[in-house]
Amino acid sequence: MYNELARRGLRNVFLVSVAVVLASCATVTSDSVTPVKSPNDKYEYRLITLDNDLEALLISAPNTPKAAAALAVQVGSGDNPPGRGGLAHFLEHMLFLGTEKYPDAAEYEEYITEHGGSRNAYTAFEQTNYFFDIDPQFLPEALDRFAQFFVAPLFDDIYIDREQNAVQAEYQMGLTSDPRRGLDVLQQVMNQDHPYSQFLVGSLETLGDRPDASIRDDLLEFYRKHYSANQMRLAVLGNESLDELQSLVTGIFSEVPNHKFEYQDIAQPMFEPDSLPMFVQIQPQATLKQLEVTFPIADYREDYHTKPVAYLGHLVGHEGEGSLLSALKREGLAESLGAGQSVAWRGGSLFSINVALTDKGLENYQRVLGMIFAYLDMVREEGPQEWLYDEQSRLADLSFRFREQGNPSSNVTGLASMMHNFAPKDVLQGNSIMDDYDPQLLLDVMESVKPDNAVAVLTDSDVETDKMTYYYEVPYSVGPLDLSALTVAASDPGRESLHLPKPNPFIADSVALVALPDPMPSIPQLAIQEPRQSIWMMPDDEFRVPKGRIRIRFRSPVIGENPTQAAQSALYTAVLADLINEQTYEAHLAGLNFGFARQVRSIQLSLSGYNDKQLLLLKDMLTEAREAKFEKARFEDIKQGMIRNLENASAKRPSTQLMDDLREALDYSRWGEPVLIEALQQTNFEDLEQYVQAFWQGATAEALIYGNYPAGTAQQVADLVAAVLPDGPAPAELEGRVLRLESGERARYEVNIDHDDAVVAWYLQSTGDDWQDKASIALTAQIMKSGFFQQLRTEQQLGYIASAFAWPMRGVPGMVMLIQSPVASAPEVVDAMQTFLQGVQPSLDEEQFERHKNALINDITRPDKNQAERADFYWTSINRGYLDFDSREQLAAAVRTMSYQDWRSYFEQVILQQPHSLQVIAPGRWDTFPQDDAAVYDTAGELKQGHAVYEVR
Repeated sequence: MYNELARRGLRNVFLVSVAVVLASCATVTSDSVTPVKSPNDKYEYRLITLDNDLEALLISAPNTPKAAAALAVQVGSGDNPPGRGGLAHFLEHMLFLGTEKYPDAAEYEEYITEHGGSRNAYTAFEQTNYFFDIDPQFLPEALDRFAQFFVAPLFDDIYIDREQNAVQAEYQMGLTSDPRRGLDVLQQVMNQDHPYSQFLVGSLETLGDRPDASIRDDLLEFYRKHYSANQMRLAVLGNESLDELQSLVTGIFSEVPNHKFEYQDIAQPMFEPDSLPMFVQIQPQATLKQLEVTFPIADYREDYHTKPVAYLGHLVGHEGEGSLLSALKREGLAESLGAGQSVAWRGGSLFSINVALTDKGLENYQRVLGMIFAYLDMVREEGPQEWLYDEQSRLADLSFRFREQGNPSSNVTGLASMMHNFAPKDVLQGNSIMDDYDPQLLLDVMESVKPDNAVAVLTDSDVETDKMTYYYEVPYSVGPLDLSALTVAASDPGRESLHLPKPNPFIADSVALVALPDPMPSIPQLAIQEPRQSIWMMPDDEFRVPKGRIRIRFRSPVIGENPTQAAQSALYTAVLADLINEQTYEAHLAGLNFGFARQVRSIQLSLSGYNDKQLLLLKDMLTEAREAKFEKARFEDIKQGMIRNLENASAKRPSTQLMDDLREALDYSRWGEPVLIEALQQTNFEDLEQYVQAFWQGATAEALIYGNYPAGTAQQVADLVAAVLPDGPAPAELEGRVLRLESGERARYEVNIDHDDAVVAWYLQSTGDDWQDKASIALTAQIMKSGFFQQLRTEQQLGYIASAFAWPMRGVPGMVMLIQSPVASAPEVVDAMQTFLQGVQPSLDEEQFERHKNALINDITRPDKNQAERADFYWTSINRGYLDFDSREQLAAAVRTMSYQDWRSYFEQVILQQPHSLQVIAPGRWDTFPQDDAAVYDTAGELKQGHAVYEVR
C-alpha cells in the first residue's frame, strides 16, 4: 500500500491489560497443530483456531531482532462489487486511518515508527494482506492496535475523501506502467462476466458517491460481508513463548467478528471457449518487444504435494542446452524467457510463457510461436518423467532442509498468505513439498497447453491496433490466432535441437559441515595478500548450514572513468553473463547462484549456495571470463537490448527517474541514459574485445570467502584467481568521488521528465563523513519519516509518493525528502517541505526523541538473520575500508551519545540555517520552479564541475 504513514507522540496504551494477558496461563486446545518445520529451523510453532474460527500461526523466536505480524483476509480485487472497481484496494487504505479504540489516524503509524518498526499492506486478486514489524518488547501494544483494524475501524468521512485522492494518484502514477497497461488489455479481451475483468486499482470515478449509494455505505457493506474471522489467517512472530503468544493472540483477536462468510468457486471461464485461440496486439509506452503466450488451465493449488504446474514450468522455463530458450537464442530470436503460473483463482489459473524478443524475433514472431508450440508438443510426446520429477523433489527437499530465516515481516506475510492454501501441518513446507509423483496430473496440465487453448499477446510500438482501453488508454487489437502458419516440421533443425533437460550434475552430494578452527576468529582474517589480490576468509560458526558465499571484486583502471568505459564494462558483463548462462543455469537450479555484475568501479563475481561443488563452478566461470569467445550476433542483440532498456527509462515511475538523476548528480562515476546510449551505439564488436583485454591487463582482485569452507579454501581460490590476473605490480587504485556540498549551499538541478506530475527530491547532505555526521543525519531521517508522510501525504494529499529517508551515497551521509505530486506545482511542494522542516523541532519532545534514538540503535545493531546478511555486512565493510568490522558499533555508539540538545543544535544549524542542499526538480505540467536564490544547473555534469568531492572506495 503506502511507503510511509504518520506522526505524533505515544498515546495511552493498554499496558495493564497486556500484563494480565501475558501473566495468564495459556491452555493449548484440541484445535492446535504443530506444523512440520525444517530441521534447520530453531523457532517453535503452533497453529491454533480461535473460537471465532480465525486461524493463527504462533512463532516463538527467542532473541528475534524484530517481532512481526501479518493477517491475510481472503478477499481481494476479484471481489469488487460491479461498478465499484478498486473498492477492495480502497478499503485496504482506509483501515490504517483510525479505529474506535485508537481514533487518531496517525496513532498506529507513529507507534510503529517510534518503536523501530514498519508497516504496509497489499491487495491482490484473492487476498488482502496487512503486516508490520516492531522492536520485540512492543509487540503486545502494536498487536492490539493492529487487531482493531478488523474489529472496529472508523471509516471517517474526512479520510474517505482524502484517500479517494490517494487512490486516484496511485492510479495516475501507473498510467505509464506497461505491466498495468497490459493487464488493462487482458481485462478487456477476457470474459466480461469473470470477476478478474474488473478494474483493480480504483479511481475518483469508480469510488465516488452515487445518487443511490455513498462510497462509505458501499465500503461498510463490503467490509461487513467479507472481513469475517473465518476468512482470516494470522501469523505472529515474537520472542515470547508459545503459551504467552497464544494468550496474547486469543485475548486480542477473539473480538474479530465471524460472519461465517463462505466463498463459492468462480464458475465463469476466464475466456469464452469460442474466443480461443486468440491473438492480441498491444502498443506499449516503453520500447518493449515481447511475446506472451497464456493458457487457461485448472486450479491445481490443492495438488501441492504433486505441483504439476511447477513441473511444467521447470521444463518450459529451463535455460540449459536443449531448452526452448537455447534454441531461440541460437536463431537470434529471443533474449530471455520465463514460464509458470501467472495468476490463480477459485476455479482456474493461467500458465504463461513470456519471451523477450530481439528485432529478428519480432519480425519472425510466428516462428517463435511455432517453436513454443513445438516444445510443448515434445514435452507431451515424452510424457511425465519420474526421474525428472524426483530431481525436482530432491532439490525442493534440500531447500527446505537447510532453510535459513529471513526478514521477520516478510516471513509472517508469506506464511499468513500460505495458510489459505495449505493444510495446517504443511504451512511451513507447502511450497517445498513434491512428494507425490502423479503422472496423470502431470499429463492433465500438459494437455491444457495446446495451441487451440492459447492467448498470444504481441507487444511492440509498431503493431497494428484498432481499439483503445478505457482506464489506461492502451491501443490494442484482438482477433483469432491463425494456427496454420505456426507449424514447425519434425525435421526442422530448430525442432530437432529441442529435448528435455539432462541430469543435473551440480546437485550437492555432500552436505556435511566442516570442522571449525580452534581458536575461532571473531572477524574475517586476511588470508592471502599478494600484489594483485587480497582474500579475506571467515568460517561460519553461527548459522551452520552446508553453504557459503564467495565475493570477488575485480578492479581495473579502465572502468568508471568516463561514459565509454562505463558503457563497455556494462556491455562486457552482460555479454559474459549471457555466454555462461547455459552452463550456470543447472547450477542455479541446484542451489548454486553464480553471476557477474557491473558495479560503479568494478566487476563483481558472486558465488553462493551449497559449497560442495562451488570451486568446480568457479574455475569454469573464471576461465570463461578471461578467455571468452563472444559471438558477434549475440553481441549485437545484447547491445540493442541494453540500449532499449536505457531508452525505456522514460517509462519508469517519475520519482524513480528523479532519484536516478540525483545519483548521477552526486556520483562522478555515473552518467545519464543519453550519454550511455551514445557510448553503446559507438561501441562495435572489436571495441569490446579490446576493452576486455585492457580490463584484464590492469585487473586486481579483492575477495571474501565466508561460510562452510575448510581452511585450505583461501589458497584454492587464490590459485584460481591468479590464473586470470596478469603478473607484475598492481596499478594505482583509483578512488571514487562523490560531490561535496558546502555549508549553506543551495543548489537546484532542473530536469525534464515527460509526465504531468511534479516531482521534487530534496537532498540534504551532512557536514562531513565521520561517525557523528552519519549518526546525526540517520537520526534526523528516523525522526522525520513518519511525520513527513502523515502531514504531506495523508493530511495534505500532495501525492501518493511522499517519503523522507536516510540516503547515504557510497558512505557519504545524507537524507532525501521525496514527493511526486499530481495536484501541486514544484514550488508548492518545496514550500510544503520547508514548512514541515520548520515544524519538526517544535513537535518533538525529549521523550519522543529517546524513543526514536532507541529505535535507530536497535535497527543498527540488529543481528544478522542468515548467512547472506552476514556476508553482505562483511563485504560492505571490506569495500568501505572498515577493516575492523565494527562499523555498526561505531555508528550505534555515536547515536547513543547524542543528547536531545545535541540533535536540536545539529538540526537547527545543518538542516535549517546552513544546509548542504540540493533539490532535483521535474516541474510536470505546471512547468514552474521555485523563485529563490538557489544556484541553478541544467545538467549533472555542469553541477559536478568545480565542486569539492569526497573520495570514497
